[in-house]
Amino acid sequence: MEPDQPLQKYGAARWILVLMIGSTLLSPGPAAAGSTPEKLYSAGKSCQSRLHASTKLQKFRNNWETCIRDFNAVVTRYPNHPLVEKSVLGLGELYAGLYRYSRNPRDEEKSRDYYRRLTSIRPDASPAQTAPVATIQNIRHWVYPDYSRLVLDMNRDMDYRRNGSDPDALQVTLNRTQLGPAAQKGIASLHDGLLWRIALQQTDPGTVLLRINIKDLMKPPKIILLSNPDRLVIDLFGRNPTGSLNPPGDPVDAPQRPSGARTAFARALPIDIQTIVIDPGHGGKDPGAIGRTGLTEKDVVLDIGLRLRSLIQERLNKKVIMTRADDTFIPLDDRTLIANSKNADLFISIHVNSHPQRATRGVEIYHLGQSSDRRAMAVAARENNVSIRSLDTLERTVKQILFDLGREYNMDQSQTLAHFTRQSFQTTLESRYNYDVVDHGVKRAPFYVLLNSNMPSILAEVSFISNPTEEELLRQSPYRQAIAESLFQGIRTYLAALKPVS
Repeated sequence: MEPDQPLQKYGAARWILVLMIGSTLLSPGPAAAGSTPEKLYSAGKSCQSRLHASTKLQKFRNNWETCIRDFNAVVTRYPNHPLVEKSVLGLGELYAGLYRYSRNPRDEEKSRDYYRRLTSIRPDASPAQTAPVATIQNIRHWVYPDYSRLVLDMNRDMDYRRNGSDPDALQVTLNRTQLGPAAQKGIASLHDGLLWRIALQQTDPGTVLLRINIKDLMKPPKIILLSNPDRLVIDLFGRNPTGSLNPPGDPVDAPQRPSGARTAFARALPIDIQTIVIDPGHGGKDPGAIGRTGLTEKDVVLDIGLRLRSLIQERLNKKVIMTRADDTFIPLDDRTLIANSKNADLFISIHVNSHPQRATRGVEIYHLGQSSDRRAMAVAARENNVSIRSLDTLERTVKQILFDLGREYNMDQSQTLAHFTRQSFQTTLESRYNYDVVDHGVKRAPFYVLLNSNMPSILAEVSFISNPTEEELLRQSPYRQAIAESLFQGIRTYLAALKPVS
């Protein structure tokens, strides 16, 4: 469902009713009917306040336009009035907020136009004063023996730059950003002396300086700006274990490896694969793709994942960690965080596909990379729960990762694992289930769930739930078992191909 069209599933009558309710809730009342700029501006501010207080109201475009109308009336009817400046600022803020939901480039451009107009009204205004400012609403962090993560949760997009190349400190300037009350309170808890020490300083009204004291890193820190929701993720890869915390939402109570065990980056080759993470996509409030008869992706892939776990444990005697073992919602960021924190050796994410053309069927295997084609972009956008347009930033991040020599081995092994898995679907499904598999090949795409993995990882789209034939097959236990067998054979072939290194 598109962010700016939340009511597509409703009938026309209900659509009209909801729009009428939304308009009533935000209706400026008598003030808008008045001719004075003071009344119009006051109505706009009241409307804006009610809108910002309700995420439900924000999902409907006409509610934003109701507030925009009041400010616009001040600007157009009274161009020389002192309240024009504040009204232009209100228009810039409203269009910027609307863009977060609509992802319509015209809304973003209108926001920029009003901020540029504000600068012309106030030549002394700095970009920080005229551009929409993001607020750091929350700070989250996790520390593991050789891996730590810091997440800054934002209320909107922002931009950043890394300062210098000090080996003992990471300094990042966050532009168009301010510290929220909760973030300011959370700073003290980060001075825990584990792997890092963190300081956040509001250097001016629109700039925050982040400094992390670091030591004994195996590779440069990784900084990623993500959207939906907006957040800045910083990963640090250390060599001296000092403690560990379990990530919230981790459904598996698996013990950490002892401090003398291999770390995620200390090993050059996986001489012996010890731990495999299976990631059934979606779950809980996120059903994933839904077939015509109501079959949900989350239910199908969980069953396949549990079957795969049994095969690996029984036939390979390997340790298996499930990112979810029941109908639980696990955020995309936390899925690879679970794998990284357990020092896993392989990461297998399981999904079923969907396509507007119901005749489309078959199997696609993905590994991390810049999109190999337009179709790969569409699949990544769906699995990331973002628009294709918003994948641009993620594509640039992936491009940077490709130049990171510390990731070269994992990228190469992910591709190898993907090809073995692709081949196993051809042989296993056709020979054991007598099903003619349509092979869409091995592809690259910028998936969130693969972006931060510290081990070889793939994402398997095992069938098209949008295809009536394959949806019916996905309901059948033998077919799900055959898919699990296909994934298992791909993993086993990959393990057999690894050459021991002295």
